[in-house]
Amino acid sequence: MSKSKPKSFSDVMRDAIRRDGRSIYRLALDCGVNQAMLGRFMREERGLNLDTAEKVCRALGLELRPVKRKET
Repeated sequence: MSKSKPKSFSDVMRDAIRRDGRSIYRLALDCGVNQAMLGRFMREERGLNLDTAEKVCRALGLELRPVKRKET
């Protein structure tokens, strides 16, 4: 059995945005970010900077926090 690759932060964010159910337009308005930029993020054409990711998380009711990784 092979180990599955952990999801990237961007993949987790995209999944949360899809589950939210709001349109990209509505979510962008609610978080105060540019609609076109959020659309490009959802199409995997660009990433999000930390400030924007924090705004999106807040609008989704999520907490963005650092996690200490286990040393191997």
